[in-house]
Amino acid sequence: MFLKTYVELAKPFDQVRQVLLDDVDRWLPNLAQETGQEGERMLVDVGLAVGRRRLRRPAQLLVGSAQVSERLASLPIQLRMRRSDGLFPSFDGFLEAAWLGRERTQLVLEAQYEPPLGLMGRALDRGMLHRVAETAARGLLEAVAARIAAEAKPSPSPDQVGAPAPVGPCLQPTGGGDHEHDAGPF
Repeated sequence: MFLKTYVELAKPFDQVRQVLLDDVDRWLPNLAQETGQEGERMLVDVGLAVGRRRLRRPAQLLVGSAQVSERLASLPIQLRMRRSDGLFPSFDGFLEAAWLGRERTQLVLEAQYEPPLGLMGRALDRGMLHRVAETAARGLLEAVAARIAAEAKPSPSPDQVGAPAPVGPCLQPTGGGDHEHDAGPF
């Protein structure tokens, strides 16, 4: 089965690319682990898994070598469940950041998975499992977007580019000008 979800960030592509690629092995696996746990909780909530205990099936996220161009950064990812006896599938896909203009970047998560449990799993997937997978994928992408938005450095305004940093209190003129200021199974 194929999943695709995307969000847009009001951040320049260069900033998003920098955060996405800097030390991704440190922060992305934690977000994937949380997504895997949330996905399993959703399976319980919709009646596809038994029990209300806290689910702790560890997931392993493997991040491949980034492919980067002037307007696209793509990270191959694999999410593997360490226990294969559940309904939570493993995924292969890409996490991408794409330029969409001077102050806008699109984050995309594309993944493919094979429903577990053979024919029965495919029937469950058509009924409910795919919706759970889509929801979890969206949750992971929103968590990545929030992380990137929090870490991306703000862009200087056009009138600040090349200007010396102010020293001491700085008074702004009043009136006459506008100033702008600034996010399971998978």
